[in-house]
Amino acid sequence: MELSHHPLLTATELATLWNTYMADTMGKCMLTHFKQTVEDERIEQIIDFALKIAENHIETIKDLFHKENIPIPQGFGVNDIHNKAPRLYSDVFYLRYLEHMGRTGLSTYSLAKAISSRKDIREIYKLWYSQTEKMYDVATDLALEMGVYVRSPYIDYPKEVQFVENDDFLGHLFGKQRSLLAIEIAHLGTNIEVCHVGQTLLMGFSQVASSKDLRHFFLRGSNAGKKQISSFFDILKDSNTSYPSTWDSLITGSIEPPFSDKLMLFQANLLSAIAIADFGTAIGGSVRKDIGILYARLIVDLASYAEDGAKFMIKEKWLEKPPQTHDRTKLINRED
Repeated sequence: MELSHHPLLTATELATLWNTYMADTMGKCMLTHFKQTVEDERIEQIIDFALKIAENHIETIKDLFHKENIPIPQGFGVNDIHNKAPRLYSDVFYLRYLEHMGRTGLSTYSLAKAISSRKDIREIYKLWYSQTEKMYDVATDLALEMGVYVRSPYIDYPKEVQFVENDDFLGHLFGKQRSLLAIEIAHLGTNIEVCHVGQTLLMGFSQVASSKDLRHFFLRGSNAGKKQISSFFDILKDSNTSYPSTWDSLITGSIEPPFSDKLMLFQANLLSAIAIADFGTAIGGSVRKDIGILYARLIVDLASYAEDGAKFMIKEKWLEKPPQTHDRTKLINRED
């Protein structure tokens, strides 16, 4: 007789599913507003596809958590979107946001599958990766067709195999630096685009948030994004590496919020987390000392910004607690 074995979700699987639920309920609200205000039918079709993906993820996680007797997170819903609000961003920004969602989703789901053990969870992430890959490809193809896709710079192909001759290759803290490696250009270019999405999104939030303190918080984040972009461009310019100018800010003059302050603050913190992960990856791919130090400093700044955002959410009782282990010391030292 075969014995059936149904292991519980590991902490890793629980965490990735919980985080996905929170991100997708937020994303569904964002995409719903985009759909209500988009004008380009081609972009609307991609928004519809992205909405179906988010809804599928939400229902899959709900069903799984129900079977596992895990409380379903509150996440975000109808109270976090204002259906009659006018558009805050342009169609082109909607498309760039979809690209950003796709790129982030591909990284997230590939990692989640790699660190999951249960077969059903691995199959879920395999499907989600495939869905996201299709959405990203369609969004990228449309951006190319519309002429709004920003390519990474080109460099000459190497003519021969070469070896490093001295430790100047590792760079210096100050003074003249060697020219950039292709992988260093790749990370700088990607992070310029990521920061542009965040800068634009937060600038829009800074116009419409109901709280003055929150408007200033979002403005602080948008300004930080500008400085990050400027720092990355300076490195490219110092190495005589051209980088095509990116898209405009693409924000309307609306002051009517399409989303709740809670949702916008969660999105801001999520952007910080994504940027920290991207900068951390860039450190690993950047051999020059000055570039690695720049990324490390920016990570510290972003962590401080994210901490301030988390404190604001705690103050307003908006921060939903993720799954965590029991505090054994507290249990042991309880009052009888």
